[in-house]
Amino acid sequence: MRFIGIDLGTTFIKGAVLCLDDWGIRQVERLPFPEPITGLRASFREFDPAQIVTTARALLERLLRYAPDAEGIVCCSQLHGRVFTTEEGRAVSILISWQDQRALESAPSGGGTYFDEVNRRIMPEERR
Repeated sequence: MRFIGIDLGTTFIKGAVLCLDDWGIRQVERLPFPEPITGLRASFREFDPAQIVTTARALLERLLRYAPDAEGIVCCSQLHGRVFTTEEGRAVSILISWQDQRALESAPSGGGTYFDEVNRRIMPEERR
């Protein structure tokens, strides 16, 4: 039994053919993760989801040549990145990466950073 494994990393989108019969990892491949959107403030780290999908699809097609009988796809992704989608799965936002630092900027309230402000508003039982 074989699966395709895909890892949406920060630097590369990596993949391999995973052979469950012998716990083997075969045909490891990787493609560079798309470049961030340019022209933003230095603390922002945003990506075009369409470019990520295109790169992941290209990697998947390469790996399927080695495992056309794959039973499915196993996927993992970056920390804390989010893309908002419609119910049909169409992206309606950009990806804000875990590398984005805007939460550490000063909040307009003058009471610290945006992160500090969020932490003040979340009760301990909500955090748990």
